[in-house]
Amino acid sequence: MALWADVTDTSMDADRAAEVARAATATVLTADVAGHPAVSTADMATLPHLEPDQLFAVRRPASHKGMTNYISRMAVPSRRHESKAVWCESFNELSNLRDLLLTTLPVQITTQPFRIEWVFASGIRSHVPDFLLRYADGRTLLVDVTTESKMEDPRLAAILRLTRASAEAMGWAYRVRTELSPQRVRNINFIHASRRDTLQERTTAVRVLRQAHGPVDVQRASELLGGRPQGYARLWDLMAHGLVHVPLEEPIDLDTRITFSCPRVAS
Repeated sequence: MALWADVTDTSMDADRAAEVARAATATVLTADVAGHPAVSTADMATLPHLEPDQLFAVRRPASHKGMTNYISRMAVPSRRHESKAVWCESFNELSNLRDLLLTTLPVQITTQPFRIEWVFASGIRSHVPDFLLRYADGRTLLVDVTTESKMEDPRLAAILRLTRASAEAMGWAYRVRTELSPQRVRNINFIHASRRDTLQERTTAVRVLRQAHGPVDVQRASELLGGRPQGYARLWDLMAHGLVHVPLEEPIDLDTRITFSCPRVAS
């Protein structure tokens, strides 16, 4: 393995980091003709052409006695598959992925998408990012999730800088996310639980809310959508699909204002 001093020094020099990033390769798992995972290698020119739906997780979390992580599976949107679920390695990852799903509306998602490998004079270092998201307009977002305390580790900081350089070399956006506030997690989990098939024409329902005179809060929105309990179920369904929004850092109450533009996404 490359010496950490080599990795850290390179990551702090923008030109050297960009050079190492452009020369990096990635180990990926893609479907073979029978639909089974097959190992292959992609360079930084090839990797951007692979869609998240084509990629299997290169690392699957495993539980063990005494572990503190919250391993889970989450249903995600897909353009190639009728249904798809991905692994999350911790509750922190699960909360952040739900947040991104609700606030940025990706059309494809995969987790642990590839193992990126950088070559240094002293050896090789590798890293598996947490999420890869693709949007309807073709934009791609690569995400790492960690904790505030780990951000103080200079080794992790170096890996994240190199990952950012690699994402930029491929024309992707890159974001490092840490713990969400407890209130935001409560709101996201509540809204995400409503992401199910509710019998309503969503486009028409949003039009009804938009055409209402004056501000629309949760209570009024539910009345416009048919009254309780049906109106509330329809409103939560619209929120869960990113069609209407509420502030996620505040408790959701009857007088919480409904908006049609998404609040700023937490970094």
